[in-house]
Amino acid sequence: MIALAATDVRTCEACWNAPVTAARHTETGRDLLCEECAEADYPRRVDLFPPFGIYGLPARKVMNDGRHGSGPPKTPPNPGPPLPKPPPAPSPPGTPPV
Repeated sequence: MIALAATDVRTCEACWNAPVTAARHTETGRDLLCEECAEADYPRRVDLFPPFGIYGLPARKVMNDGRHGSGPPKTPPNPGPPLPKPPPAPSPPGTPPV
């Protein structure tokens, strides 16, 4: 049995069925596999946590999509109706808000 960190997966990264019993070291890190997948040299099925933590989301989208970039916050395209003036009275204690 190999030593696993608290953040390591416990299920084989190739078949996603059997528990991890082997580690294969590659140039990009290590693959945690069951014995059968390691012996058959099966590849990992997906990369769950690439550098930005979201599968298939490149850095360009994370940084330049207008939602995750820097700068002041932007208002939504349709902010909805204005708030009432004066504000409504609060609900009595013990009742749901109206």
